[in-house]
Amino acid sequence: MKTIYMDHNATTPMRPEVLAAMQPYLAEKFGNPNSIHRYGRETRIAIENARDHAAALIGAA
Repeated sequence: MKTIYMDHNATTPMRPEVLAAMQPYLAEKFGNPNSIHRYGRETRIAIENARDHAAALIGAA
């Protein structure tokens, strides 16, 4: 019997392209975006870029 996951309210399986985009920040670029050092600034820029991209996708830019 094929299993169907129905509890997306609790957590949703991650799409492979999302995991690929996040992987560098999980393994190497894990700076605190609220820190002033280089790692933190790089992470903050990545978050701001992701927010801008998401806003543009839904027409909220």
